[in-house]
Amino acid sequence: MEKLQVVTDIKNNRLHFTAAGKVSKKGLEKLYTDVRFCVADLKPGFDVISDLSECTLADLSAIPTFRKIMNYLITNKVGEVVRVMHKNQFIFRQMINLATRLQGYKPIIVATVEEAEERLNTSIKRKGMRFSLHQQEIQYTRDDEKGTAIILNISTSGCAVVATTLQPSVGEEILIEIGFTEQDCSPGEFKSKAQVIREDNNTFAAEFMDLGNDQQKQLWECLVSASRCEINPS
Repeated sequence: MEKLQVVTDIKNNRLHFTAAGKVSKKGLEKLYTDVRFCVADLKPGFDVISDLSECTLADLSAIPTFRKIMNYLITNKVGEVVRVMHKNQFIFRQMINLATRLQGYKPIIVATVEEAEERLNTSIKRKGMRFSLHQQEIQYTRDDEKGTAIILNISTSGCAVVATTLQPSVGEEILIEIGFTEQDCSPGEFKSKAQVIREDNNTFAAEFMDLGNDQQKQLWECLVSASRCEINPS
């Protein structure tokens, strides 16, 4: 039997989702309505615990509604999203498959609700929500050398990238340029100095430097716009 519930935790500025059974499009539409009422009581940066440990998506027709919920949370500046599910569950494979078709926030995956709460209560609050974008390329410059990479995840505070053509070292300053022009979404170009804080074989993470409010707002709007775009199957 389908069970869907969303509860507001005002004290911790948090939403708790519970989904069990075979989740239908009709059920998700009701959940979407409940989410909008609950988010109105929370502050920007609110966190979400989504317990999917006992559910599956009943059919593919529910995916657009699932996406509407994601986009609504993003637009209202959700903070961290933690999903409770096990890697041997069918829903886990469904979500992995869904991630190849949808762009949006990058959730943390844990095994229990208790672990999710502990993770949020003890972790250092991120400066911005992490977005997962599909094959979004960046260009970066180190001195006079230019390189390219693919974004693994990105927020208004920094990014992690893979498939680098030029490997910088920890502590180096680079100039990052990103062009957002996906499928008729509002195009935008973002440039920022960044400092490399982690690197490995063909990967690195960098923190944006000296971003003013206008630049942060510009990047946020580009990320929100890009997250709503459909992924072109290739």
